[in-house]
Amino acid sequence: MTTTNTTADSPVLSGRHAEARRQAVRAAREIMASGGTRHVTIAAVAKALRFTSPALYRYFPGGRVELLRAVHHTVTESLAAEMIVARDRQPADDVSAQLYALTHTVFSWSQAHPGEFSLIMGPDFHEVREGAEQTDRDIAGIIGGAYVPAFALHLEQSTTSTWLPRDDEVPDELRDQVIEHSRTIAPGLDVPLGLGYLWIVAWRSFFGVMCMAAFGHLSFAYGDFEELFDDMMTQVLGLFGLEPSDRVVAAGGA
Repeated sequence: MTTTNTTADSPVLSGRHAEARRQAVRAAREIMASGGTRHVTIAAVAKALRFTSPALYRYFPGGRVELLRAVHHTVTESLAAEMIVARDRQPADDVSAQLYALTHTVFSWSQAHPGEFSLIMGPDFHEVREGAEQTDRDIAGIIGGAYVPAFALHLEQSTTSTWLPRDDEVPDELRDQVIEHSRTIAPGLDVPLGLGYLWIVAWRSFFGVMCMAAFGHLSFAYGDFEELFDDMMTQVLGLFGLEPSDRVVAAGGA
């Protein structure tokens, strides 16, 4: 006789499962904030939740790696949500202000959350990367995707011939990589090759400043890195034919 396991598909059990995973991710983030990724273990999270380790494995069969990947995805989505709020606070017609707000949000967040930054795009990323291409794409698709509306507006309202590189100006050896990157950031959209190339040129500049700020590298000279960030943004905005805006609305501004 064949029996059906109805409890496995129970909405109540499914809800409990999802809530247990959310609680575990929250606990892992708290541990990470105080001690770094190395202190996030199944045993430590189970203890924080008053679970047994075997019970926590029920929700994360892949163990610590699966838990850290869940943290990675949650943190990435949470950061993107903050970015979108900052972007939408800016004047609707001011692409420069929108790009500054988006980027400064990530910059400020990296300083406030160095442990989480290290996991999602810093030294601890190796903890979740192996065998997880989707995790590797999260930053491009989720964080990069927050920029897409601003760039779509810029393409629409600017004279692209004054700033957008022609296809033959993009290095041949980078074209396939740029195209793949652009597809991940903006799936379903026809991203000009030159724009995709400028995205990675801008990102590598920003990433350097962000890492310096997150880990305090050369802070003896550059302090809180705000001036270095602003100088970098002036150069990056120039890549897109833009100048710094005097209309940026800071967090909490009207």
